[in-house]
Amino acid sequence: MSGQNRSTTWVFLAFLAAVLVTFSLLSEHFMTSANMIKAFQHLSLSALAALGLTFVIAVGHSDMSFHYISSFGALTMSYMITLGYHISISIAVGLVGGAFFGLVNGVLIGRFRLPDMVVTIGLGTAVYGLSYIYSDGRYLYKNFLPSGIMQLNQGRVMGLPLPIYILAGCSVLCWLLLHHTVVGRRMYAIGSNRTAAEFSGTRVYRYIILAFVISALFASLANTILTSSLGKGDVRSGLNFLMPAWAATYVGISVFGRVTIYGTLLGAFLISIMQNGFTLMSVSFFYMDFFIGATLIVSLVIANRRYFSLAMSRN
Repeated sequence: MSGQNRSTTWVFLAFLAAVLVTFSLLSEHFMTSANMIKAFQHLSLSALAALGLTFVIAVGHSDMSFHYISSFGALTMSYMITLGYHISISIAVGLVGGAFFGLVNGVLIGRFRLPDMVVTIGLGTAVYGLSYIYSDGRYLYKNFLPSGIMQLNQGRVMGLPLPIYILAGCSVLCWLLLHHTVVGRRMYAIGSNRTAAEFSGTRVYRYIILAFVISALFASLANTILTSSLGKGDVRSGLNFLMPAWAATYVGISVFGRVTIYGTLLGAFLISIMQNGFTLMSVSFFYMDFFIGATLIVSLVIANRRYFSLAMSRN
């Protein structure tokens, strides 16, 4: 770790410690074990969506559709449950449905080189409208209780909720894939210089497609867990994933100087802790939106300055 990385990491850890101490002083319930478990359970949702987004940013692209796609995946699962299908089949069909639109994103952006922001905004809006076909804007809750879907969020192992274990398992898989495989190294190479990666013989579009599929799949998984906690299918359930996921990813970049799985997890932890603390203090949601948005902007500025400094040092 370079000196700049080390100093930035210490600044981040000091800020995180200050956040924890501040909320501990303002609320006696903040540092209790019950609240920390609740915070980590909530963390699992935004962190899963952020993990998927990390791969898209690693290949040098943006995804503004994953939250919309997650709604489609969760609504597809909910609709299958209302039809009486087994929970495992319903979840699988929902995840495949979400991954399919990630595939469409990847093909249009990676294969046909269409602009990522326009494609993902357009496709995401179309998919979100498609989600209303299942529900017509109404909640889907038929067969939810007997199906057992709510155990996906409420179930516990050794006192900890299942979503925490799901996040832990997915984090390990993502860490291995991005940091310890040829696939991850090629994704970094594409994000750094797509032209150079193409000249080296890498089939760039395949890795871009894979990144968008992972983004859509993890977002759909996050919304599946959220739907199980709500006890109903809601077309709007995934809309709140967008800003926390982007903020978590760029907090990680600002701390470590590049896209990393552990950076994204640290960023997601910071965002989740802030949301939890503000909730305990009964702070209105728009204040939380302000702080999360401000965190994203500050992280972007820091990340941009570090990339600029790195580029200047190479010249």
